[in-house]
Amino acid sequence: MKHLKDPNTPINKFANSLRLMGILLLVASSIGFISYRSETGNFWDVYTLFLLHLAVAGAILAFVGERLWKILIRNSDVSRRKFYFYDEE
Repeated sequence: MKHLKDPNTPINKFANSLRLMGILLLVASSIGFISYRSETGNFWDVYTLFLLHLAVAGAILAFVGERLWKILIRNSDVSRRKFYFYDEE
């Protein structure tokens, strides 16, 4: 049986993908905020709201990916459990 900490398991790939997508969305929105200059003087226009939504979505994805990873690490201690599948411990 595969160990849950193995990076090749589907749940680990999913957790790492969520975390990576969240980080990339946060980077993209922060670059957009830094490079944006408002000519209208109104800070809450459509572009800023879009970047704000991207930042919130990125933060949520990064948080969920990190929590899923922590849950996997905490619940996959094989020193306490032994698996008897295919002549493995």
